[in-house]
Amino acid sequence: MFAQTDLKQSSVCRFRGSRVLAAWIFLGLSFGPFAGAQSPTGEAAGTGDRSLASSVPLSMHEAVRLALKQNPLLFASRLEALESKQQVNVARSAFLPKSGLQLEEQMNRLNLATLIGQEAPPYSVGPYGNLQVGSTFDVPVIAVSAWKGYQAAKQRSNAAASDDQDFRERIVGLVVAQYLSVQRSKATEKAVQSRIDLAESLQKLAADALQQGTGTNTDALRASVELKVEQQNLVEAQAQTSAYGYGLAQLLGFAANQQVIATEELSSETETQPDENSSLQEALKTRPDLLAAQERQRAATFDHQSARAERLPEFHFDGYWAESGRAPGRGLPVYSYQAEMRVPIFTGGRVSAEIKESALAADRSSRLVDDRRNVVTQEVRTALTNLQAARQELQLSTDAVALSTRELKESRDRFAAGVTNNIEVITAQNSLAQSTDSQIGAMYRLQQANADLSQARGRIAEDYAK
Repeated sequence: MFAQTDLKQSSVCRFRGSRVLAAWIFLGLSFGPFAGAQSPTGEAAGTGDRSLASSVPLSMHEAVRLALKQNPLLFASRLEALESKQQVNVARSAFLPKSGLQLEEQMNRLNLATLIGQEAPPYSVGPYGNLQVGSTFDVPVIAVSAWKGYQAAKQRSNAAASDDQDFRERIVGLVVAQYLSVQRSKATEKAVQSRIDLAESLQKLAADALQQGTGTNTDALRASVELKVEQQNLVEAQAQTSAYGYGLAQLLGFAANQQVIATEELSSETETQPDENSSLQEALKTRPDLLAAQERQRAATFDHQSARAERLPEFHFDGYWAESGRAPGRGLPVYSYQAEMRVPIFTGGRVSAEIKESALAADRSSRLVDDRRNVVTQEVRTALTNLQAARQELQLSTDAVALSTRELKESRDRFAAGVTNNIEVITAQNSLAQSTDSQIGAMYRLQQANADLSQARGRIAEDYAK
């Protein structure tokens, strides 16, 4: 399941685990903002007067774009992908020609008896000097194991790129969930303020009725209690809005004294719900975590082929060419060219062990792909179910708000006419408060389900960073 942030929860939204994301939660939300990150105001993170909190108004898309632009661990993920590309170059060098420059200066004295078996004098030659300048080379002609290793490295590089894209998806999912929490808390704050206005109006009606002799002191006290309760709810809602704003600022790498203000209100509008088959097909083709698992499976298969190919002979063409002489300018060209066939005969069991190890790794990666495919299918279906349920819930809660509003109006008219006491009015206000909270919760769950579906299809960064 994807991240779901409740109004009473902390500002940290969970998402699927990975070592990079775990580090993000630990660093970003436990130790505060990242050093050197820039806010939209141009102030460096960690600078300025911390005694005065500043507000940064952002839309959903602006918050997402900022996270993708300045998230430090997203940079780390990209660097990891670039490192993997360099590992491909290292693997490719195994079957490319190699050459080196050689410069030698020697002083020799040779024993002819031991060198050529000479028994008559002279018994030695030298000492004499030798200066040699040239180059060596080695050209692998056929190296199957190196070629398969290069193909495996390419697949791992592709997997690292998919991991980077998956990290982007998770970061966007976290930011969207946090921003929706800010919107929900802000909508709750607005609803509570409306209820305070109603409570103040009820208190005034009760006071007027008491002065006119048609009401009781109990009605006036009951209205005052209701007003205090709603004022307390407003304080709590305002605190929640600020807390979620600070949490979102931390996710974006702002200074500790900054909070994000949502410029967009919680909406009940969503795109047309796609059908299950098209959503599943899209997810299975585009989900970066599934693509990464498939690319690692192919890399493991190439690793196994590379290990098996170590038993095959390798053909090389190598040698050297140099200028050799007693002094500079008096040299003659010397060279040696040869073709080699290298066949491993006995490796102490290393090749057999590598073949078995790579076969087990290939089987394990295949099972991980199957598991990830099942996870993707389950997440898409769950997101579609939650989205459909949220739409129905929103419709029901909207109807409930309309009915409770009508109930409140009628009960206030009855109380103003002196037909009943304000218990009926307070009950109607509580009913309206519950239905309003349910409507806000339904809108939040609708937008979160829509984000979950977008993330399940592997396109939340594309959808929310436009």
